[in-house]
Amino acid sequence: MVALLFAVTAAEARAPRRASASVVGVVSDASGVPQMGALVELLGSNAMLVARGFTNSRGFYSFGSVEPGRYAVKAVAASYLPSLKQNLHINATTVVNMTVHTVYDLMQWAPAPRRIRPASDDDWAWTLRSAESRPLLRWQGDGSPIVVSDGSAETSKTAQHRMRMRVTAVAGTPRFAGGGEQVSMAAEERNGNRRAVAMSVADDPDESGLVEAMLGFRQELGNANYGSRSMQTVAAMLSAPEVGVAGQQGLQAISARSWETMQLLESLDAEAGSDQVFARLSNGSQIVQALPFASLTLHRGSGALEYRLATARPEDGSASEAMPEAWLPVFNDQNGQLGIEHGLHQELGWSTSAGPARMMLMVYGDSIGNPTLEASGRLTGNGGMGQWMLVDQGSDILRGAGAGYSTTGVLAQVESQLPGGNHVRLSYASGDALVMPAASGPADIVTILRGSHARHAQMYSLALSGTMDGTGTRWRASYRWQPEATVTEVAPFAVDASEPYMNVYIRQPLTGTHEGGDCNVEVLVDLRNLLAQGYQPFLTTDGSRLFFAQAQRAFLGGLAFNF
Repeated sequence: MVALLFAVTAAEARAPRRASASVVGVVSDASGVPQMGALVELLGSNAMLVARGFTNSRGFYSFGSVEPGRYAVKAVAASYLPSLKQNLHINATTVVNMTVHTVYDLMQWAPAPRRIRPASDDDWAWTLRSAESRPLLRWQGDGSPIVVSDGSAETSKTAQHRMRMRVTAVAGTPRFAGGGEQVSMAAEERNGNRRAVAMSVADDPDESGLVEAMLGFRQELGNANYGSRSMQTVAAMLSAPEVGVAGQQGLQAISARSWETMQLLESLDAEAGSDQVFARLSNGSQIVQALPFASLTLHRGSGALEYRLATARPEDGSASEAMPEAWLPVFNDQNGQLGIEHGLHQELGWSTSAGPARMMLMVYGDSIGNPTLEASGRLTGNGGMGQWMLVDQGSDILRGAGAGYSTTGVLAQVESQLPGGNHVRLSYASGDALVMPAASGPADIVTILRGSHARHAQMYSLALSGTMDGTGTRWRASYRWQPEATVTEVAPFAVDASEPYMNVYIRQPLTGTHEGGDCNVEVLVDLRNLLAQGYQPFLTTDGSRLFFAQAQRAFLGGLAFNF
């Protein structure tokens, strides 16, 4: 019996034991005062109670013998709203400090300024914005309020140093200066929440010399109440040997963007910067241009008043911020020379939140000197056509410049969360856009381009997005309508805008996570202008057929490997 007892004891000693962890922290109010006697609960991933305790005279609490995993911590203090911090990765001794808020504190929060790209597009995409997550006020099942925040950034195993990489292989309809097949690699490295570096490279294996690249750096600056908060720099490069004008082939471009975010007053934020663009054709014209931008945001209660100034828009407004085309300007032809679409855009907008809904109303003014007119087709003759269009022989897409115009207009948006984690956004805009009247017969390209003129038009759009339960399929579908005679967009500088006509985007994961980190494979499907709407046909005097449109019909599909 004694021998058996020793054998069992030895076996237990040799058996692997799962390491235990602990959770410690301090509960304080918004001004940093520790809260004595606050109730603190540790909740499991299924919201079941794991441990419960109270803070001491210094606001300190602790839970020991916790199995490593994902948890939430809830704090309740007298005269304060309950606070819940979710997505906590508990491993070893983890510090989770909690802040409880009053109703007055909530009145000081304001919705974050609009981002360049909707967050629903691609959660992997690197964004050069602050990672700070504002708390959200939600309602519990019994109707009582609770303040919810995400704690994943502060408790992740890789919070101090994290690196991610994505390799994508896609094929489909060639885009301007992009080719039909593309292999790209994007990587991001973060050093805590203060510094981030990102880069990406894209190459078309079937088109020699076609390369895109991006390198970005972001540095958070201290915790001072006022002054600079972050400085950011992005450099994007494009080499497209098939793009040219008037016999000048080989477009090479570099755009370096630097900007700074600042807190001027307690409720006033500012952002200012500039794009420095250098572009040239290998044996012809070149451009050196500065494109400044700035914004001011005043937070008042649950709303925000924002002024924004811009002088250019990105090459692809729907591209992930991890890709070069999100940072390069729109290139076109200007009187037989390489040109950049630019102008002056100013807007003044008010946004506010009400429960799960968010509303925005904006008035704007645009003055665009050389708006881009894009067409698909192939020039069959040499009667001077190529001297007035920037031609991509790889995609058969051509770009010219239309008549400059100035306009004022209105943009309104309403967006809300739907049951099941889905999202809906409705948009309306009015303002001028360029139209191209149909020609009675063949015309030369100069006559066609100069025939464009501004006309008042309206735009309506509906965008839906979400994630399917069970399969994890992420999807986005949108439809943006404006008169088919228009060949440029109404409110072209609007951020978070849907692409013209019907578009569908799908990300379907094939594999899940495995021990050692996130590593999965996704199928990507991107369909743009699915119904081929908005095309305006023209016959040129040399027999070429050109089809002008706001957006080209395109199909893209492939795989993404995330590490």
